[in-house]
Amino acid sequence: MRKIIFGLAASLLLVGAGCIDFGGGKAAVTLGVFRSADKGETWVQTNALPTAAGVKSLSGVSVYRIFTDPSDTSALYLATRGQGLYYSYDRGDSWRSVPALQGKFIYSLSVDPANKCVIYATDGNNIFKTSDCSRSWSTVYLSQSGSRIAAIALDYFNKGNIFAGLEDGTILQSNNAGSSWRATTSTGGTLRELVADPQVPGRFYIAKASTGLLISNDNGQTWEDAAGELRNFSSGLTFYRLILDSTKKNSLYWLSKYGIFHTLDAGKTWRDLKLVTAPGTVDIYNFALNPKNTQELFYTGTIISGTSAADSLSFSPPPKTSSSKLYKSVDGGATWFNRKLPTGAIPVNLLIYPDDPKVLFLGFTLAQ
Repeated sequence: MRKIIFGLAASLLLVGAGCIDFGGGKAAVTLGVFRSADKGETWVQTNALPTAAGVKSLSGVSVYRIFTDPSDTSALYLATRGQGLYYSYDRGDSWRSVPALQGKFIYSLSVDPANKCVIYATDGNNIFKTSDCSRSWSTVYLSQSGSRIAAIALDYFNKGNIFAGLEDGTILQSNNAGSSWRATTSTGGTLRELVADPQVPGRFYIAKASTGLLISNDNGQTWEDAAGELRNFSSGLTFYRLILDSTKKNSLYWLSKYGIFHTLDAGKTWRDLKLVTAPGTVDIYNFALNPKNTQELFYTGTIISGTSAADSLSFSPPPKTSSSKLYKSVDGGATWFNRKLPTGAIPVNLLIYPDDPKVLFLGFTLAQ
């Protein structure tokens, strides 16, 4: 069983944290992770990093993604842009670093649904594995193709079955928990995400940067187009995020340059959500819905100048300026209202804590 005990008072763990004052003035550019206990009304930093030299902070860490553990809602994994991997087992109150992955850009991570101490991660060139809750890591795959490993997905229904997606569209599969791998197919395009469906056995999704969504219902043997009506919208295929609805089978949300789309039939038909922001006017990198009240929706809207962010959150070179807001609806999207965010950085990953949906987590990346 995973257990970490920190000999520090809770007040010390939240170094530099506090409710953000939105009473005018420009928000400071602080990175790392923030947490709200009141659905985005106020935020605190959750960047405490206890070390032998004292409590340090992740407020300078540029977030790529925050990954969760399907069997432990208190566990969070912070994948960074060239600053390694961090993990928290206490809902972000404190973090630990993974020395073996120090200084790496972590593109994807997946926790074994059957064993929370078994974790896979990739830095784009290698797939790493730990079987002892991050105490030690080994390399289980080294890419020889020159194409970056963009995503890892573990099968929820078939132990040891793992998929990895290369940016060039090649799909790798291991049937023995990473001991050996084979290329199963090439899907073309530029692959951004590969996602296993936790509700439907044998179902996986592939999201492409600008060519749409693919679905497999036979454990990755064949893939079918699931973008359909997204093509009818300007920039509807320019991909930012794919969100699976944990409350309902076949329900997905597709975040694009145009806006947010929803399907109730796994991509056969789509409808665009009516947002307070006009289509294409803001970049929407985040969306979440309350699993205990699906009428409650959240998204972020970001306006960026100085560089293009169309390449799925690459932000290279970093933008010169950005501004973002959090948008909330309590009536399924019929009406929306907005709230300021606690930092001037770019919000890149919004999560709702499933056990207590008042609690939100939001990761931020660099904006210059």
